[in-house]
Amino acid sequence: MKILVLDFRIYSIEYEIFEMPRCGEICRGVLEHIGFEQSVLTHCYGNQTKKIAGDIYNHTEGLKFILDTLESGKYISSRDEIFAVGHRVIHGGWSFTSSVIVNNDVKKEIYNDFLIAPIHNPYNFMGIEAAEKLLPGKPNVAVFDTSFHQTMPEVAYRYALPERIFNEYKIRKYGFHGISHKYVSERTAKMLNKKSANIISLHLGAGSSICAIKKGKSIETSMGFTPIEGLVMTNRPGDIDAGVLLYLLKRGWSAEELNSCINKESGVCGISGISDGMKEVVEAAESGNEKAELALDIFVYHIRKYLGSYYFLLGGDVDAISFTGGIGDNSPFIRRRILAGYEKFGIKIDSSLNKGIIGVEGRINSSKSKIKIFVLPKNEKVVIAKETLKLITK
Repeated sequence: MKILVLDFRIYSIEYEIFEMPRCGEICRGVLEHIGFEQSVLTHCYGNQTKKIAGDIYNHTEGLKFILDTLESGKYISSRDEIFAVGHRVIHGGWSFTSSVIVNNDVKKEIYNDFLIAPIHNPYNFMGIEAAEKLLPGKPNVAVFDTSFHQTMPEVAYRYALPERIFNEYKIRKYGFHGISHKYVSERTAKMLNKKSANIISLHLGAGSSICAIKKGKSIETSMGFTPIEGLVMTNRPGDIDAGVLLYLLKRGWSAEELNSCINKESGVCGISGISDGMKEVVEAAESGNEKAELALDIFVYHIRKYLGSYYFLLGGDVDAISFTGGIGDNSPFIRRRILAGYEKFGIKIDSSLNKGIIGVEGRINSSKSKIKIFVLPKNEKVVIAKETLKLITK
């Protein structure tokens, strides 16, 4: 059976069709620049890629454009061939500890979390409504980025705030990138020939997070109530004294200015003054740009700080460290800097293997390393497809 996986974002829609239960990819793509003068659909089938331009003014039109492309290209014989639709939903709040089949109550809860996840949940919600309109009668499944972290103990997810704030506003650590960390957990265990394993998962991209996984379960992660907390990222500052924000408010900054600063203008981009693209910053650093070098040093420093913390949270019993995400997959330079000097902890990277793994799956640890080190291109959509199949065939 064919399952369509969708990830609706502010200006784009990512999609992939899987033949289930064998998890075979039929095709995938992304429609970008929705609402701008000209949108572009990049569609991939096997090793072939083609681009199709169109004027797409909203997300429902965008999904129709994608479905029309799939039908006209004979990737599906008709829309009826799609058995179900799986959706990536960023925030499940308190309500959802696992994936669910969408109904009106589920949609209401996703809507209620707009305030917590204003950049993502509204568009995830649009995706569900667009699929309901254009694929009537097909089951829709919501797979939440926060669900994987619901196994964290209370000592990990509670902030040291008054009880009334926790109860009234549901303020706690939720964690994100859960679908990606779940994939890393399962795939790494398989590569280790284990049912489950103790893993430190590093999702490094535009948004970055680290997760301590014990026997296949998340026990701690760096992102918190929002995706801002934790590691330094390309545009976000990561951990920051809340007093800084209060100080800026007292100096006359508005909430909107603060939001723009901490979500768009900070992190590696803010320090380097160059770009939010890691490749450009690395190239500048290698050319002697001091601000770029400082930005990379800070980025790596905070990852190493968390890595050490999670190593001890797992009691030193770590089977593997796995890298994923656009930076984790594609930057041997960053991976090497993160793991340098950890030989005494049984972590030793193989330089030649590391250089050869860019955008593909592979092992990069030395034969002398007690802890395995893997690079795993992110594959969140296959997790969504599996979760969708599991729920609709119960």
